[in-house]
Amino acid sequence: MPTSTPRPPSRHSLGKDVRGGLLYAAGLSILAVFIIGAEGASSAVGISKVTGWDTLPDALPLIIAGYFMGGILGGSAFWALRPLRRNVLGWALTGFVVGTLAYGAIGLTGVLAYYTGVNLLDLSSAKEGWDLLPTASPALGLLVGVPCGIYFWYKQKSR
Repeated sequence: MPTSTPRPPSRHSLGKDVRGGLLYAAGLSILAVFIIGAEGASSAVGISKVTGWDTLPDALPLIIAGYFMGGILGGSAFWALRPLRRNVLGWALTGFVVGTLAYGAIGLTGVLAYYTGVNLLDLSSAKEGWDLLPTASPALGLLVGVPCGIYFWYKQKSR
């Protein structure tokens, strides 16, 4: 009976791309903790007055959850769109989709948080948040994601 040799793992696995998204989420989470800590210290010593400290124990975990949801969705989309990334247009489209999903996940977290009494996005109503999501997410995907996609295309091309 012939023995089969195990297939080498794909260099471009879904798990690897999702881990990349989670790494970005972890970095953004650390940045958020640092910014909130710096603002807290600034407020404590009287350099600036920061309002809304009573919501931070609830807000920070929600912000971090939004980053990680965006990281999972963005990493999954990055993996799924891999066949398109043969040229600059494919990379730009990938950046748009990943950016739209990531910002959409963060926006969705902000809208859902509104129902718990945590107003992360400074919304006047939940309806305002739901109305913003379908336009703000793709707009941010276009403004941030497309340039990032082009940057990563250039970076890959120049290797």
